[in-house]
Amino acid sequence: MDCSKYSVNELMDCLNNIDKDAHPENYKKLVLEVENRKPEIEVAQKQDQEEFTFSTENRVKLLSWLQIATCVGFTIAFADVLIGSMELLDLIVYGVIAVFNGVAGYKLLKRSRYGYELSYLNQILQILTINTGTLFFTYTGLGSFLIGIEGELFFRANILSTDFRFYTGENLGQLGFGVDLVAIFFLSVLHSCRELGLDAKANKQINQGK
Repeated sequence: MDCSKYSVNELMDCLNNIDKDAHPENYKKLVLEVENRKPEIEVAQKQDQEEFTFSTENRVKLLSWLQIATCVGFTIAFADVLIGSMELLDLIVYGVIAVFNGVAGYKLLKRSRYGYELSYLNQILQILTINTGTLFFTYTGLGSFLIGIEGELFFRANILSTDFRFYTGENLGQLGFGVDLVAIFFLSVLHSCRELGLDAKANKQINQGK
């Protein structure tokens, strides 16, 4: 077994997966090779960590700016209502949603307190569109891809179109519900970024404590 020809990834993969009881000699060779190439391995691991951090940072920034862009979209809707119907309730709703998206996006971008929590809530609220006949609710940011049932299975998509509607009353249309796959995707990305960020922070603290 010639470990010197292995790449760093191959070497570490072999070390992590070898059965040292079944192959004690090969295990010793791997340990010795790791020790001899320790500086090279540390450099490779540092590069991998930097690439991982860069990738995670980019995803968080994207989610942050999408929420800020949604803030702009609802601000435009707010202005349209102000110029048009002048309905106070619509003004309040669009204003609150615009501010909410702006604050959530900014706090996530800066990693401020509650940045992840507000962004979680924002995506969760966008998952379901529902019509019970007496209640209708839908909320989307800059885009959505709905799959649901409304008499029959349907697919609906929109891009760069913010929307928020909440009605109660009688005979509000056909019963149905939809699930926004875009919101679920963003929620999963957000959660993975947070978990990876927490893991990276914990590992950094452990390394600093050594």
